[in-house]
Amino acid sequence: MITCIAIDDEPKALSIIENHIFRTDFLDLKTTFTDPFKAINFLKDNSVDLIFLDINMPDISGFQFLKHLPRKCEIIFTTAHSEYAIQSYEVEAVDYLLKPFDFSRFLLAVTKVKSKYSNNEKIKSHDFIFLNTGTSKNKVLIEDILYVESDGNYVNYITKKEKFLVRSSLKEVLAILPSNLFVQIQRSYVVAIKWIDKVENNHIYLADKEIPIGSTFKDNFLNQIGFKSN
Repeated sequence: MITCIAIDDEPKALSIIENHIFRTDFLDLKTTFTDPFKAINFLKDNSVDLIFLDINMPDISGFQFLKHLPRKCEIIFTTAHSEYAIQSYEVEAVDYLLKPFDFSRFLLAVTKVKSKYSNNEKIKSHDFIFLNTGTSKNKVLIEDILYVESDGNYVNYITKKEKFLVRSSLKEVLAILPSNLFVQIQRSYVVAIKWIDKVENNHIYLADKEIPIGSTFKDNFLNQIGFKSN
């Protein structure tokens, strides 16, 4: 089951989302909010997998709301305004539902989340992945991956023993690797939390490598490793 909450300042819009969720057997709705600040307080003590988030709300926008998330989760934006679509993908939202949307469009969006979680569960159960380097498929243990570095249209998987160059994006990497074990620290790097030796002066150190932490990724990174940013 994928746990979720819905946030919208319009009760009628919330009711529609709630009905769609109840029709979807793999979604577990914890609660709904018309006040986004109450949602922020709820999330400080409760974790969810997915948030249905309105963009235009009084006092705080959906994009501003994301900056207050104590931990990373999937986001599906729900809005009556089409002009925010590009910005929604820049913050790596799963989907952008333009009101009024029907159940079939809603189901398409949440199925993306289900597929992402199914991939993570598959990896967790097997503890390895196969990396296609173009000439061969290489079995790599999840626990041996130190970090992944973007290189144009490719990424380098750096493991304890060797390096694998794979045609992929970091967004695709994050969809494959378990989200509780790996975190993105800047546009070009995803790192394995277990192999981080030290965090100092906005840099992380692992495997004799020093990597700067991007400002837009800092809060989520610190939250994921159990620290609050100042």
